[in-house]
Amino acid sequence: MNDGTLALAFATGMVATINPCGFAMLPAYLSYFLGMEDPSTSTQAGIRRALAVGLAVSAGFLLVFGLMGILITQFSVTIQDKLPWVTMVIGVVLIVLGIAMVRGFEPVLNLPKLQRGTGSRQLWSMFLFGVSYAVSSLSCTIPLFLVAVAGTFNRASFAAGMAAFLAYALGMALVLMALTLAIALARQGLVSTLRNALPYINRVAGVLLVVAGAYLAYYGWYELQVLATSVDPGGPAGLIYGWNRSISQWVTNTGPLRIGMVLAGTIVLAVVVGSAWQTSRRDHR
Repeated sequence: MNDGTLALAFATGMVATINPCGFAMLPAYLSYFLGMEDPSTSTQAGIRRALAVGLAVSAGFLLVFGLMGILITQFSVTIQDKLPWVTMVIGVVLIVLGIAMVRGFEPVLNLPKLQRGTGSRQLWSMFLFGVSYAVSSLSCTIPLFLVAVAGTFNRASFAAGMAAFLAYALGMALVLMALTLAIALARQGLVSTLRNALPYINRVAGVLLVVAGAYLAYYGWYELQVLATSVDPGGPAGLIYGWNRSISQWVTNTGPLRIGMVLAGTIVLAVVVGSAWQTSRRDHR
């Protein structure tokens, strides 16, 4: 297997986080994370929390794609006609969750501690969020996944296929974790500068969830119309497809490995700076 195959799998994973089908799931996830009650005020804990959440969501996303790749390539399972209904259900669930957050519901996430199992339930819910994210994205991204990753198992070898899957996973997780980390750091800055605005963050996040859920419900209906009539009914979906093509082209032109190195460097830098800042504050006190 050549480096081009790995680069293609890596780029496909990066673009998978921003796709027309699951387009609303990324801001929905970030909004949900933003609206979570954070019991800690330290930058280091916030970074650790963001990385744990990003890993949990990435794991859920990758599990779905791994299983679907096996079912489609090895057992010829077809689910294309059922996916729009699942997308609509996920959209409705997000709308309900968003309304609950607008009315005062505050999701809480505590990191699991080694000595006791606290927080595992919340991380499990973020894992399920990743599963929902993946299911919503299947219609648009599974063909590329099959070509760039799953097909490698048949074209080359098991080792080559695993390498392609890991490259795909790395590309997807880097984008997701970098965005999660950016939201976490922004929230830390908001805590220290706009304390009066904090009571409204949860409600703003709820409104964004409602918007994201409405888009997903609409997109499920859009896919059903396309499957039934083979005619594009128009609407926002065409605009989102255009954005996705532009992003994919930008990733290709810029170089996925270069973008990946920048994202990885940003994550490492944030962890190092956050740890140093927390140590400095503790020594000062």
